[in-house]
Parts: sequence; structure tokens; C-alpha cells
Amino acid sequence: MKSSGKPRSRSPITPRPVTATYLRNSALHYVSQRAASIAMVRQILERRAKKRLAVRTLDAPTEALIEAAIAELSALGLVDDMRFAGGRAATLAGKGLARSRIAQGLRSKGVARETIEAAVGDDIDDLAQARRFVARKRLGALRRGGMTLESRRKDLASLARAGFAHSVASRALDAPDET
Repeated sequence: MKSSGKPRSRSPITPRPVTATYLRNSALHYVSQRAASIAMVRQILERRAKKRLAVRTLDAPTEALIEAAIAELSALGLVDDMRFAGGRAATLAGKGLARSRIAQGLRSKGVARETIEAAVGDDIDDLAQARRFVARKRLGALRRGGMTLESRRKDLASLARAGFAHSVASRALDAPDET
């Protein structure tokens, strides 16, 4: 089709209102897809409300609607920071990450420090976690070509990124199968 040469007049897009039902449905959809902390739900609701209203900052009534939606989900037991932190800590511990890296991951999800301490606890041993990480990633002596000086340096760097101290990482690489 050829255009007539006249530009189309576009009417400005009017923002749609943010209602309690919209926020509740958005939050329910979000928590039905994944486990989430209260801070994660708040962040997604704020982002969706800003996009829907086409604004950069939210006004007080919209903030109140967001808080009401979060309170409703908490009352229903759909959003619980302690349960989220416990499950996330168990998942990250299963991957062989250090206590500090687990705590950092939970802090990035908006979980409070007290909740993190309760979820991580003292039952996670860094050396055992480092050995689990070495076995899972096939580092050190478990490496296919054997351990060289260069591969040891890379393996220590990998363990450091996983949150382990140099002394713990060295011991895990030297004896990966001891428990």
C-alpha cells in the first residue's frame, strides 16, 4: 500500500489507572511463577505501576495500594521472607557456595540481615562446601587433564568467586575427597 503522503496524527497515549485488583493480580502472577521475597514483589509492583502510569516516581496513594497488595499476599502466606530465605539458602548450599556468598545472594534479593542469619545458620561448613564445589565443578585433581600450576590458579579464582577464603580453597583443592 502506498501512503497518501499525509502523516498520521497520533493521539497521546493516556496512562491507564493502577488499581488494587491490577496490583493483586500482578503480584499473584509473579509469585505463582517463582519464589519471591517481599522486597522482590515490591520492586516488581513498583516497576509495573510506573510503566502503566508512565511516571518515574509513584505518588502516595499508589504506594499505599502496593503495600496493601503485599500485606494481602503476606497474610495469605504466599510471600514469606523466612521461607524464601530458607529455600534459597538450601539451594545455594547445594551448589557448594560459601556462607558469605549465600548471605550476599540473599541480601541482593532484599532479605533482612536477621532473616539471613536465621536461614543460613551455623550448620554450613565452608570447607565441606568448598569440597562440594570442587567436586561439582571438577576442579583441582578432578580436572580432566590433571592439575597444573595455571589450572590451580584458575581453580583458586573460581573458588574465590564462590565466596571461599584462600586458605579454605587451597585445602579443598589439595584434598577434595576428604570429609
